[in-house]
Amino acid sequence: MTQTPEELPPLKILLNQLDWNLQWLQQMEKNEATDYYRDAALQRFDFTLHTATKCIQAAALKQNMTCESPEECFALAENREWLPQGIDWKNMLQDHKNMKTESTTKEADAVFTHLKNHHEQLKILFDRLSELENNS
Repeated sequence: MTQTPEELPPLKILLNQLDWNLQWLQQMEKNEATDYYRDAALQRFDFTLHTATKCIQAAALKQNMTCESPEECFALAENREWLPQGIDWKNMLQDHKNMKTESTTKEADAVFTHLKNHHEQLKILFDRLSELENNS
């Protein structure tokens, strides 16, 4: 999953995409909990998590570090204090994995109920990476 510096867009561009995804994810949370809106919100969560991982990779590359998997990247983000210590990012990644399997409606509904919390965690990551980018 790690991309070379030539393949990975600059952090600033990735942060713009993450911001857009976070806004859409938040908008999805406001819709009623129909199957259609739930599935749309889960799809937006997927996009948002992938973009967040790329942002972490780009920030890591700027500091001559790398991470490959989402697990490695989020552990690095916590270690670098791009996420607050103790944030339950492992649950967020587990929810993401649960979405990728042939999930039942019950599993999809369970992930959907966690999206507000996941959005808040990803927003903190966005804010801290934005600050890092602005100070570089």
